Amino acid sequence: MKRILAGLSLCLGLGAPSALAAPERIVDGWYAHNATLIMLGASDRIIGTVISPSRFPWMVCLAPQLRHAQFFSSMTLNAEAVLALHPDLTFVTTQSHSVEGLQKLGLNAVAVGFTDFAGLLSTLDQSATLLDTPVAKAQARHYRQALSHLLAERAPKSGTPRILHIASFEPLTVDGDQSIIDEWIRDAGGVNAATGLHGNKRPVSLEQLLSWAPDIIIMGADSGSPERLAGNALWSQIPAVKQHKVFRNPAGVFNWDRYSPELLLQIVWARQIARNGAVDRPAMIGQIRDFYRDFYRHPIDEADAARILDAQPPLSEKCSGMSDKVGQ
Repeated sequence: MKRILAGLSLCLGLGAPSALAAPERIVDGWYAHNATLIMLGASDRIIGTVISPSRFPWMVCLAPQLRHAQFFSSMTLNAEAVLALHPDLTFVTTQSHSVEGLQKLGLNAVAVGFTDFAGLLSTLDQSATLLDTPVAKAQARHYRQALSHLLAERAPKSGTPRILHIASFEPLTVDGDQSIIDEWIRDAGGVNAATGLHGNKRPVSLEQLLSWAPDIIIMGADSGSPERLAGNALWSQIPAVKQHKVFRNPAGVFNWDRYSPELLLQIVWARQIARNGAVDRPAMIGQIRDFYRDFYRHPIDEADAARILDAQPPLSEKCSGMSDKVGQ
């Protein structure tokens, strides 16, 4: 019935309607946004997802219901497959440019995406409103307050280290300005070493990296271990490598450095690196445990928190015992 009413609204030129009731069946076509739905208590409503256990093991570990959802191999969702699921609400990434096509089929489809802190909060509020549950709205308020408080604690710049964030090595890509990566680098008191580069995952040459001469290199969680650079003659010419200031970005339910709720943890971690050139492991492990308890409503022990800090997947025996009620 909702899809019929949606189609009628579109025919009358009213656009995609808002949900008539709290949506019970959700398809989510953006990797990072699935983490947002888990935080907002809606993981049990996800019937279609782009999340696979092999790629996002912590997410599936905390929300095992995702194992039973229809898997989509691309963020450009197959419209017929989405229709077959009869969703009440479908989220797609703005980059897929597919929202209008889904809406024309009568689906209540919403495009989500952002490039900065403010956009994250806006998307969070939008999602909580669409979910229309007390838990979702309370979690959105709680997160907004936590981020606002954290940003208010920002210390003035001191050494302003040049920080380079590497997204991948094959091909070699880095993150420039006009990205949330650039914003947390600046928040931490650093400057983005990738000068003149705009956006995410931009291809570069090693020669360009040598000319940038970053003081600190942060490697994306999926890009491998920092040790891979130490024995390379060319990489060893970079100040960050010479001074052993190469760090692997943590990753939990989602990669901290990108577009998910774990931005709160990323900010704390990046500030430690920019200001002290090192990570306070005991303090970060405590921060991770607090975050998972407060925002994902699932307590984890020190060993689990340490694995997240080191961008390691969960132990299979730990996941097998997690409740299907996580995130509800």
